[in-house]
Amino acid sequence: MPAAVITPILRLPPVPGRQGEGGRRLEDGAGGPEPLLSVVTVVLNGAGALARTMESVLCWPRERVEYILVDGGSTDATLALLRKYDRRLTYWVSEPDQGISHAFNKGISLCRGRVVGLLNCGDWYEKCALAEVERAFTGPEPAGVLCGTMQYRRAGSRATLTDVRPELLTREMSVAHPACFVAREVYLRHGAFDPDYRLAMDYELMLRLSTAGVRFVKTGAVLANMEHDGVSEVHWRAALEETHRARQAHTPDSPWARPGHLRHLILRKRIRFFLQRIGLHGLVRLYRERLAPVRKIGDG
Repeated sequence: MPAAVITPILRLPPVPGRQGEGGRRLEDGAGGPEPLLSVVTVVLNGAGALARTMESVLCWPRERVEYILVDGGSTDATLALLRKYDRRLTYWVSEPDQGISHAFNKGISLCRGRVVGLLNCGDWYEKCALAEVERAFTGPEPAGVLCGTMQYRRAGSRATLTDVRPELLTREMSVAHPACFVAREVYLRHGAFDPDYRLAMDYELMLRLSTAGVRFVKTGAVLANMEHDGVSEVHWRAALEETHRARQAHTPDSPWARPGHLRHLILRKRIRFFLQRIGLHGLVRLYRERLAPVRKIGDG
């Protein structure tokens, strides 16, 4: 299945199983001039973490930022929280979907802003992110994609600070998707998430945009935060295999699309897990901070 074509709409058509729909757009329609930024959050049973995510967006001026929430049919208190925030949200819907890619694609189709940010439930933006977006997308040479630094936190303190190297996308995931902002026109022209990718859909998207010649601009500013849960990546091998499939699809002649590169990535991951298991965290930290292609600073 190809990458999803984005067709702009103001509200989603009814579907079986819908639990609710709301937001100012139901009363206001388009609601005035086009905002600078549209933010989409997808959620499923995330009531405990959703408020912090929403507040990091809602602190910005309403006339500059619209906020769209796509809930996959939660059974916890998420729906009650969306109704509580109803008049502060541009649009929200709670209904079954076909996975994360489908949910994000629905959200992107609802955006009216010049720029689109995708913020997962539980993540939150830094206050400076809006100013960075304005600087990158409103100058004489506007960005197609803005890539910022991602900060992982553990128990309220910084655990890891990621590097930003979009020039290495043909090799591996070298940007943090929650800290990326994409021009809406880019989605309309190149499509959004490919639902054939279940784990590495963000990498496939960024690689596709990069190989299509979309202009990436990076900033060293921290744009987004994610809570580090301390759990190893359960599906890490399947995710690496999906990234390799994306490289084969978009850069088939690259040395990074060869089977040997996938074997290298799998071996590197296994070595990291082994070193952590035997307590050599300092050696892992040294590699990440000094030698890795995409460096990570901290103890994560």
